[in-house]
Amino acid sequence: MANHQRTKYPGVRARESLAKKHKGRPDLYFTIYYTRSGKTVFEGAGFASEGIDAKYVSTVRSDIVRNIRLGTGYQSLAEKRAMENKRKADELLKKEALKRENMPFSKLATKYIEWAKGEKKSWKDDRSLYLNHIKPAFETIPIKDISMIHLEKLKKNLQLKKGRYGKKLSDATIKHCLVLVRQMFNKGISWGLYEGVNPVSATARENKKFLQIADNKRIRFLAHKEADTLLNELKSSSQQLHDICQLSLYTGMRVGEVFNLNWNDIDLEHGCISIKDPKSGGNRNAYITPPLRKLFHQIKSSNPVAKGLIFKNSKGKKIREISNAFNRTVERLGFNKDITDRRDKVVAHTLRHTFASWLAMQGETIITIQKLMGHSNLEMTLRYAHISPSHERDAVNRLANGERDKLVKLKVNDE
Repeated sequence: MANHQRTKYPGVRARESLAKKHKGRPDLYFTIYYTRSGKTVFEGAGFASEGIDAKYVSTVRSDIVRNIRLGTGYQSLAEKRAMENKRKADELLKKEALKRENMPFSKLATKYIEWAKGEKKSWKDDRSLYLNHIKPAFETIPIKDISMIHLEKLKKNLQLKKGRYGKKLSDATIKHCLVLVRQMFNKGISWGLYEGVNPVSATARENKKFLQIADNKRIRFLAHKEADTLLNELKSSSQQLHDICQLSLYTGMRVGEVFNLNWNDIDLEHGCISIKDPKSGGNRNAYITPPLRKLFHQIKSSNPVAKGLIFKNSKGKKIREISNAFNRTVERLGFNKDITDRRDKVVAHTLRHTFASWLAMQGETIITIQKLMGHSNLEMTLRYAHISPSHERDAVNRLANGERDKLVKLKVNDE
């Protein structure tokens, strides 16, 4: 760098750079000097190539000198730069805050689903709930604007909405949607994308019934005679429908799990059925009893080289839902006659519920039932494996008879 040269502006000097060029000439580097607290201060202002010139530097120096005299504002170039950097940082923070405030719910939901892919086994269920039920209502609304009125409207619309096959959404599905929105907001808060109170939590505190759902526990299960009657009737309609229902009844498998069964899952030699990726996650086994062994042999005898899916639709593809012939058979048998409470109605899931109930009635432990049903927690097992009132009555009668017999024995011994 060459020696400093004075300029026509007081307190401003410039010197030519030996290394840098600007517009074909040596670049100029400007400095200022001034007095502060009785000492002369020298500060570099910058190069001409950076947009700095003597006039600008002189103006800045004049501001510094005035501020020193008045005791206000920046009193050096360093302070000026610090204040400028702070102003830019504040502007950036405001811009980011404004961006967050105006962020549409879809952005938060997309980020949540991406996170859920690596953290939750049920991420596909979350994605489905969002795309089918939440996104149409909240997609473009800024997350800061979602309030109690939006959530109440969402719940009401979901209660009126019809899902697949024209059926109304279940109360459980509606609750899962609302809980999913709450989880998304919680994550948004932890990620710094949203500031404030979770609107779902606030709504639930204001309206105690907001996240409540009706008791959906099924009460109805089949007596052994009813089960035999149903299977016989189904057999007259469709052998395959009969086989699907018998398999569910004798193993406790969900009909969806039956539809997924592959011949590779069947081990007739050891009497086991491998159920892969059931609803609760992981794998579990079901067991082949004599009636089921006979069933599989009959299916095999009609197609010795059968492979792939055990049960297929008319097009050779995977079955997606139970045949309407099931409901027609149930109606023909009068099982649902004059029944208005859905919990008391016989449906395909009643077969699985019956399996658990029969196990409970014969005295199997809750842990055994839980394992056979593939429940992730005992609460679910207690929900399905209840004991019928008649069975409770029989238990009380056995107790009473046992006590009476004991008293008779004691009396005889005394005599």
